[in-house]
Amino acid sequence: MKQALDGITIADFTQMMQGPWATQKLADMGADVIKIERIGGEWERKLPAGGELYDGVSPFFLAMNRNKRSVTLDLKSEGGQQVALDIAAEADAVVENFRPGVMEKFNLSYDDVREVNPEVVYVSASGFGSDGPYADRPGQDLLLQAMSGLANYTGRKDDPPTPVGTAVVDEHSATLIALNTMFALFHKERTGEGQRLEANLLNAALDFQCQELTAAMNMDKDFERSKEGVAQAWLGGPYGIYETADGYVAIAMTPMDVLADVTGLDELKEFDGEEATYEHRDEIKRILEAYTRTQPTDELLEKFLTADIWISSVEDFDDVQANPQIQHNDMIVELDHPDGGTFRTVGPPVDHSETPASLEEGPPNPGQHTEEVLAEHGYDEETIANLRHQGVAE
Repeated sequence: MKQALDGITIADFTQMMQGPWATQKLADMGADVIKIERIGGEWERKLPAGGELYDGVSPFFLAMNRNKRSVTLDLKSEGGQQVALDIAAEADAVVENFRPGVMEKFNLSYDDVREVNPEVVYVSASGFGSDGPYADRPGQDLLLQAMSGLANYTGRKDDPPTPVGTAVVDEHSATLIALNTMFALFHKERTGEGQRLEANLLNAALDFQCQELTAAMNMDKDFERSKEGVAQAWLGGPYGIYETADGYVAIAMTPMDVLADVTGLDELKEFDGEEATYEHRDEIKRILEAYTRTQPTDELLEKFLTADIWISSVEDFDDVQANPQIQHNDMIVELDHPDGGTFRTVGPPVDHSETPASLEEGPPNPGQHTEEVLAEHGYDEETIANLRHQGVAE
């Protein structure tokens, strides 16, 4: 079946998560993503998870580099730069997330590429942008959770600032990169005009907090974390995580009279209206949690879901893999490991009726497709052999 991005070629100069997860999203939809790595491969290939690799490769790398072809080049050499430029010359889009200025040092800047490919969509991603007072700072997810306010509004009132348990800024930035690359490719398809896009982690961190920042910037009110652990500094009770007799559940926005009727906690009816549920959010949580601690999780779920109360069990990753809805949605997939065998990972999250995502290949080994890609770009066997001998390509 034809895929949405069949015929689109992406020259991918990205590393870590922000860029590679973005280009994987494009690869899943049929784009030919040529991953251009340093000799030996990008360093996240050896980034441990919990101090370990999975069969010699980082599971983080495995999660974000399927459906790509790998070319390894020494981009500090003139020969490597020329090969990379030849690949970029025939690409529909170039995506990179080096620190600002690095692609210029490699003679692969937007202007350099545009000279040989005037219609190119050139995407630069970084921590803070290509200029400005923070442009030279290191950009990394935890740092942006701190700078954007996210860590300061996560957790309980008396806790220190608390980061979330995943690289949420990188993840959102990757999705924005993929989305805006598609916008630019659509514009190019209609007009023949390329352009340069700039994405950064700081902007992404603000973007996904749009509702909270809008509230903070426009309301004469101090928003503080709840002492008892209501899960959002801007919402009232019962919104939060509750201990049960044998685990935990999450309870979202629910009218107090409904909660009172289902639980028999008539005192909850005193907190009528949004202002009251916010002002008394800690008291609401204490009252309700004293009740949930007496209830087995499954019984609580059945009782609350029957009353259309927004509730979920709190699950670990073993539970997630066994979750019947996740299995029904085909969100856990198995792919070939680059060094043999298979591994399990997360599949494409959106179904397309006519142009579905395809999981053709697992992540490549470093330089697995160097010869193949260079041959497609006009390099003969002797030239490729010479490039390998000179250490320009691998």
